Amino acid sequence: MESYVGYIRTSTNRQVLGLEEQRSRILQFVESNNSKLIDVVIEQDSGKNNARKGLEAAILICLKKGHTLLFTKLDRLSREVDFLFTLRNKGVKLRCIDLPELNTLTLGIFGSVAQWERELISSRTKRGLAELKKRGVVLGKPENLTQEARSKGVESLKRKKRENENWRNAKMFINHFILKNGKTNLSEIARQLNAGGYRTRNGCDFSAAIVKRLIADAD
Repeated sequence: MESYVGYIRTSTNRQVLGLEEQRSRILQFVESNNSKLIDVVIEQDSGKNNARKGLEAAILICLKKGHTLLFTKLDRLSREVDFLFTLRNKGVKLRCIDLPELNTLTLGIFGSVAQWERELISSRTKRGLAELKKRGVVLGKPENLTQEARSKGVESLKRKKRENENWRNAKMFINHFILKNGKTNLSEIARQLNAGGYRTRNGCDFSAAIVKRLIADAD
C-alpha cells in the first residue's frame, strides 16, 4: 500500500478556501487509490521561497520513512524547475494529482512552464514601472495612487502583520485545526496553541478573543 504525506500551500492566509480544496482533493485521491495518508502539512508561504519550514519537514518525513510527497498542482510545490529536480535527485518520491504520469520528462516540461509563468509576471511588472517612470510619474507619491492602489497599500500593511512569524505560525495551526476537526472552538484552539508553545505576535498567551480576531484577520 502506497503511503503519502500530503503537502498543502497557499501564498496568503486569505486563501482558506484554497486550503480546503487542496485538502479535499488529497483525501479523495488517497481514498480512491486505497492508499494511506500519514500526515498533511499545511503552509502559507510564497512559492518563490524554497526554504519553507513545512515543506522541509514533509520532505524529511518522506525521505526517512519512504513515503511519497503528495500535492495537487506542481506550483504548490515550487515554480523553479531546478528545485524540482533537486528533490527528485535527492530521492524524494513525488506525486502530483494533476500530473498522474509525473516522470523526468513531464517534470522538466511542466516545471519549466511554471517557472516561465513566474518570470513573465515579474518581467511585466518591471516593464510597467519603467513605462511609468518614462512618462514622468513619480512612483510612491500619494496623489498618483488610485483607489485600488490605496486599498492594496492597506492590504499590504495587514499582510505584514499576518506575516509576523508568531502570527503566521499560529494561523497555520488554526487552519490545520479547523480543517482537521471541521469546526471552530475558540477556547479549545487557544488552549492547544498555548500548550504547544505558540505565542501572539507580542509574545503573550492566546485567549479565545485573540483567536477570534486572528481568524477574522484572514477575511
